[in-house]
Amino acid sequence: MSTTIDVIADDNNLCGEAPLWNPATGKLHWTDILSSKTFQYDPATNDKQIFIEDRRVTGLALHESGGLIVANRSGLYLWDGPGRWQTVATEHEGESLAFNDILADPAGRVYAGTLYWQDGMRKTGKLYLFDTDGSIQVVAENILLANGLGLSLDGRTLYFADSAARKILAFYVDRATGRLSSQRTFVQVPEDEGLPDGLTVDAEGFVWSAQWFGGQIVRYDPEGQVERRVPIPAKQASSVTFGGPHLTDLYVTTAADYAPSPLEPPGFDRTARMGGPLYRIRLDIPGRPESVARIHP
Repeated sequence: MSTTIDVIADDNNLCGEAPLWNPATGKLHWTDILSSKTFQYDPATNDKQIFIEDRRVTGLALHESGGLIVANRSGLYLWDGPGRWQTVATEHEGESLAFNDILADPAGRVYAGTLYWQDGMRKTGKLYLFDTDGSIQVVAENILLANGLGLSLDGRTLYFADSAARKILAFYVDRATGRLSSQRTFVQVPEDEGLPDGLTVDAEGFVWSAQWFGGQIVRYDPEGQVERRVPIPAKQASSVTFGGPHLTDLYVTTAADYAPSPLEPPGFDRTARMGGPLYRIRLDIPGRPESVARIHP
């Protein structure tokens, strides 16, 4: 496997996140949350543009309309072109919905995790399921710091990173309803490594996890064992996705903004480069196309 790492964009993203490959357009989207910018990159022309501006986007999913499902700290929305926004949900049972990562499943439903982490945790988050019939339900609770989501090849296991717990959780999925059960710990990341952040699942069923504070991407086999580590020149790796014409390009977002945290591993080098660029790693292992959401406001 080649581990050549290319810098694709170096905009000093304060909190680069939510990379998403759109096979219909052959373009990559990702967001810089703290700068309120969402970017679009075309590898065929090397052209990069600001795609959405003045909105702090935290999560993205493809939508059947050709637009995007967009998450942020105030709710979930359908973006259907410049200036065309529709609200999917901003609250549920009296609780304001502050979303982080989201994931569309093969049935067109959307999983979305809430995060209430500001100057330390204010309250635990939940994982919500948005169904295509418009219903919303809580499918997991007591999440410290909701992050990456991914599905196994057969769609029967949902992976969900709880960064503050240093865990990637796994749930059994009822494919007919999307409901979750049988929560277990898929990976417990050691204290001397970074925090599990964004993740994706490749075409062999292995999980790729970006490590915040860890300066690496870790590939886990379906049993949760480390298969390989790919170091990157940025301590705060935030998320990963596969893209390119054959889905063999692994795109990695990073974050330049740094704040001391009790979650740092022992001996963490605070003088190292934290991040900011968008990286691409050429692999001989393909990913899978992202599912398309079919929920509507």
